[in-house]
Amino acid sequence: MKPVGIVILFFSIICLGERAYSQTNSFVPEVLYGVNGGLTFSKVGFNTGFSIPQESLRQFSGGFTVRYISEKHFGIQVELNYSQRGWKELTDTVYLNKYSRSLSYLELPFMTHIYFNLDKHVRLIFNLGPQIGYYIGARELEREINDTGRETSYYDIPVQKSFDYGLKFTMGLEFRTKTGCFVLDGRYYFGLSDIFNSTKADLFQASPNKVTGVNLTYFFR
Repeated sequence: MKPVGIVILFFSIICLGERAYSQTNSFVPEVLYGVNGGLTFSKVGFNTGFSIPQESLRQFSGGFTVRYISEKHFGIQVELNYSQRGWKELTDTVYLNKYSRSLSYLELPFMTHIYFNLDKHVRLIFNLGPQIGYYIGARELEREINDTGRETSYYDIPVQKSFDYGLKFTMGLEFRTKTGCFVLDGRYYFGLSDIFNSTKADLFQASPNKVTGVNLTYFFR
C-alpha cells in the first residue's frame, strides 16, 4: 500500500472510532491551564560560502500553556515559554576546532489545536501555528581553536536580530485522568527569520533557528 493510502486508512480508522465514541458522549467546551517542560534539540540553518557541519545541541525549555476547545475536535492553544536554542559544531577533523553557543528566547506560539478521541481517556492531538520569539541572551558552551586555517570570525559576532518568528508543529498523545491531563508530544519549530544580518555584504545569507523537541505538559482539571 502506498504511503498516502496508509495515511488515509489511518485517519479513517480514527474518525470511525471517534464517531462511535461520540454517540454516547456530548461535547462540552473546556478551558485548561497547565505547565510544560522538555528537551530541545537545535541547529541553525547557516547559508554561507563555507561549510559549518553541526550536530543537535540538547538543552531545555519550559513554560505555561492555555488551551480553549470551542467545538468538537478543534480549539486553540497558546504558550509562553523560555526556550534554549543555538548550535553545536561537529569537531573539525582537519583543524580540530570545537564550538557551541546557547541562545535563550522567550517564545509565544499561537496554535490551532486538533484532537481525536482514541478512547475515553486517550486523545491523539495536533497543534500547528505561528510562533514569535524574543532573544534575551547567549553564552558560549565550548570554544577550542587549535588552528585558524578555517573561518572562525563569526564566533565573536553577537546575535544581531532579537525578534524571531516562524512556524511550530506538535503531535502527541493526551492522557485524561481524574488528577489532570498529561500530554506527551514531539515538536518542530521552523524559523523564518535570521539571527545574524543577511545582506549581500554580510557573512551569512541566512541563519534561521531550527528546533525539534520532546515535551510533557500537565493541565490542571
